[in-house]
Amino acid sequence: MSSAVRHPSLRPILKRTWHLLKHPTDRRRYLEVWADLIRTRHMLGRWAAQGAESADPNQLCAILSFTNLPLHAKFHCLIAKTMQRRGYTPVIFTYRGNRFGHEYFRLFGFDRLLVWEDYLESLYFDEAEIDRIARALLPPKPTIAGVLLVRYHGVAVGKHALSVTARRLIEGRPDLDNPRTQSLFQGLLRDSIRGVLAAERFLRKTPVKKMLVRDSGYIPNGPIFETALEKGVDCVVYEQGQRRGTWIFKRYTAESKGQHYFSLSASTWERIQTQPWTSADDQRLDAEFAGRYTPHSTDDTRRLQSGKKIKTPDEVRAQLGLDPGKKTAVIFSHVAWDAAFFFGACLFEDFENWLFQTVKFAAAECPHLNWIVKLHPFNAFKLQREGKTEESEMRLLRSLMPLPPHIILMRADTDINTSALFPLVDYVLTVNGTVGMEFPCFGVPAVLAGTGRYNGKGFTIEPPTVEAYFETLRTLHALPRLDEASQRKARQHFYTLTARRQTSLEDIAPMQLKRLNEAVSDIHDNITIKARSLVEFDQAQSLRRFGEWFDTSTDPDLLEP
Repeated sequence: MSSAVRHPSLRPILKRTWHLLKHPTDRRRYLEVWADLIRTRHMLGRWAAQGAESADPNQLCAILSFTNLPLHAKFHCLIAKTMQRRGYTPVIFTYRGNRFGHEYFRLFGFDRLLVWEDYLESLYFDEAEIDRIARALLPPKPTIAGVLLVRYHGVAVGKHALSVTARRLIEGRPDLDNPRTQSLFQGLLRDSIRGVLAAERFLRKTPVKKMLVRDSGYIPNGPIFETALEKGVDCVVYEQGQRRGTWIFKRYTAESKGQHYFSLSASTWERIQTQPWTSADDQRLDAEFAGRYTPHSTDDTRRLQSGKKIKTPDEVRAQLGLDPGKKTAVIFSHVAWDAAFFFGACLFEDFENWLFQTVKFAAAECPHLNWIVKLHPFNAFKLQREGKTEESEMRLLRSLMPLPPHIILMRADTDINTSALFPLVDYVLTVNGTVGMEFPCFGVPAVLAGTGRYNGKGFTIEPPTVEAYFETLRTLHALPRLDEASQRKARQHFYTLTARRQTSLEDIAPMQLKRLNEAVSDIHDNITIKARSLVEFDQAQSLRRFGEWFDTSTDPDLLEP
């Protein structure tokens, strides 16, 4: 492990400078991050690099920081400093090219960086042996279902490689028969195997006690994270919260690694159900929904409803051409290529196959219902950031077009606010999307085609097989609304998630809102660090609570009081 990032030679600097001169968009993004680094250095002064004297060099907290984005780099600095103040020595996993990330860490006095490419090169892998291992893990004709089962030393290397393949191609269903896709996937599988071997070697020699991870299904994060779990390291996955200024933390074990980070563990759910649910709680939950769905809300980090209109049921029916004499079901698609295979299991091969088969069945077998196929609203932001103009789901749905009159397509850029569907629809269908725990709060049955997030909580319909799923769809119109007990479970569950599982850091790191029209910006999300001294930092209640939980607790979920 390198104790500091090596200094770049002159050639890469000149090459990067020439690239920035030729590409104005990249130059603007570079200058935006540079300006943020300068502002942060000026605001922090010298205090952030202080306070390392109490850290034990033999008690390490690993931070997987494969990012150059100011939002996450600064967040990692806050967590690393929090753990340093509790006696841990942070070690930062990073890429060679993350120069801005390295500079943010230097502001906080952290120079124990493990540069991943350098570390891999130092291990001198036998590439022929890596290739042999990869070939032995795969069947002669790999399928998505088969790849998801591929393990190496207990680590889901097939899932990691498939997830990155889908992300790079922006395809929810990578075609493993396509030579280009096959070559990309096989290279990523070898990367995942190298990641496992490298992580094993590092953890054998280095006393890592704690680890913080994001994007735990990609490479190299996934292989390092799962190997650490296998070795007994206390691992926490984090993600940006859905409410402005919040973050989500979840502690994992080797047995629980398939659970979604924004979920309640079995032990947390059991404890929550023993607590009373009152009319005041109902009012607080309704306020949470208002914050999520009010147009131009300053609460929703993702700004999913920005510019969309809350319409009456009659207005929605008229706009979409729904038959008022029929009940209405909504099929909520997923962003099928982003973190597509991270969590749980799907009854179908993948999100896109589920969407295709469900729409095809509804078109042919269920004309007695109105069907709305709603493409995920986050597509509007993600596709803009990726330079794409059309949802990936449209490629597969086109083969079913023209759709029959009882099937209505609602694109990501619809002007209808999702909350307008709560009083309108009778049923919702998803694999494990957020809607499957939202709509039951209003008595609407949710049919799930997957696990890993909120299944088994007592307020959803969960067919165990594909055959049972289609039979449920065939008789969907006969299902009644949820009873009061089921609605109460749904409301208690969702309130706990939205109000207590999202940890606010606004006292120390207020968050700026995403600017949807500037998705290519590397500072479209950002935080500002308020502390002006080590004393002020130590007094931040949010980080004190997080540090106590990460350091001494075994609870899987960090809950707000």
